Amino acid sequence: MAVLRFSDEAVAAAVPILVYWTYSGVHTALGHGRVMAKYRLNTKAEEDSKNTVSKRAVLGNVLMQHLMQLVAVTVLTPVIAGRGAGGAATGDSPATASSYLTAARQIAVTVVLYDVYRYAWHRLAHRSRFLYRHLHSWHHRLVVPYAFGAKYGHPVEALIADTAGASLAILASGMSSSPRATAVFLSLCNIKGIDNHCGLCLLPRRLQSLWNGAAYHGVHHLPRGVRYNFSDLFFVTWDKAFGTYLHYTVEERPGGEGLVIQPVRPKASKASAVVTPVD
Repeated sequence: MAVLRFSDEAVAAAVPILVYWTYSGVHTALGHGRVMAKYRLNTKAEEDSKNTVSKRAVLGNVLMQHLMQLVAVTVLTPVIAGRGAGGAATGDSPATASSYLTAARQIAVTVVLYDVYRYAWHRLAHRSRFLYRHLHSWHHRLVVPYAFGAKYGHPVEALIADTAGASLAILASGMSSSPRATAVFLSLCNIKGIDNHCGLCLLPRRLQSLWNGAAYHGVHHLPRGVRYNFSDLFFVTWDKAFGTYLHYTVEERPGGEGLVIQPVRPKASKASAVVTPVD
């Protein structure tokens, strides 16, 4: 019986996309069911009325971005691994305990590097009126984010924030020779992006001081919070370190099931000033 075998490049290109749609599908089903209703940060009516782009347009945009990602990963994976232009293909080594530890270390380093890059780009995209108006404002058409809209945005910004940023982080971490580790890394990024946009407050309170989540990123999508909380994927550390953190509370929704985010404006003081980027 024949066994289907896929190249490492095909795995790196296809697996993160399959993870995205599977995971966002699960979140969508949970978010619209009664079981998770008490964790919803926005009502269905708010999702339909506040967003200025239709779900059909979001779906088309994300599918286009995944096509771009499929082409980019397929082309760039052998190139950044030193196998383009006639280089020798090294591929992933046979699995050993040492190789798993090496891959885990490289993925961890790549996550941190990419998270810093995403914070820097995200903050710049708000501080620059040109970048915000022509690129990043697309993503903020989703005032009320939802799971499969996590990657919705301008295609040029996707090339800068996603393709270029991930490629640089992979090169800098030394992970470029392992397409399988790249597939894991890109899948983790997709999972975290969906977590941050799913509209369900599921992150345990004890992790909220370090780890990004739907409530934290939901603050940034609110008109009152758009100048704060630029940490984009994994850690909220960068906002706290660079003065763009906005505290918030999550309270029970008055007169209805679910939760509501309440940003808490910082008190201006000479001792502790918060930077407010221009959008």
